[in-house]
Amino acid sequence: MAIVTERTSSQPIDPLSRVLIIFASFFVVAALTLSIAGTATQFWFYDQSADGSTLHYNFFTQCVGNLLNGTSNCIDMQRSTALGLGTQHAAGLLITALCLLGLGMIITLIMNFIRFSGIIGFVAPILLFLAALFMVAAFAEGSRVTTYNAYSANLTQTGHLLTILSTGLVAFISGRLHVRYYSEL
Repeated sequence: MAIVTERTSSQPIDPLSRVLIIFASFFVVAALTLSIAGTATQFWFYDQSADGSTLHYNFFTQCVGNLLNGTSNCIDMQRSTALGLGTQHAAGLLITALCLLGLGMIITLIMNFIRFSGIIGFVAPILLFLAALFMVAAFAEGSRVTTYNAYSANLTQTGHLLTILSTGLVAFISGRLHVRYYSEL
């Protein structure tokens, strides 16, 4: 059995790749921030009737209230209903997407300082791609039981769009660094 030596390079990351990584890092951080804000706030669905009563919810909390007397009562989403069960599945998918997006963000930020070699350089775009897939699965699962008509859903959908953009950008940068690394050897 032969021992495989690890290839290392004393060459720093070229300036253009560093600028692209920093640029991509802004998009990844913005995607994570918007996705967390959209997931945490309660306005995925909002409905107001003529008598002033309101209903709004996200995947975790359901609130009813009245605009005329300024009341609002929020409870945990009841998982025994079709709405609760559908939002439970969507919430699980969305939390998984946020975890993958966070890991992808950390690895993208680390790419500024450490030059990954081989297949390890493609971990960040793979994680971001999986985060985008889990996000779209969460949207699809949630749309089976509700509509998205309020700002929280728009925040998360914008985060999803930035995740897709970041995936392409980080994959390009990873490929660029991969080709530069192996052309130096």
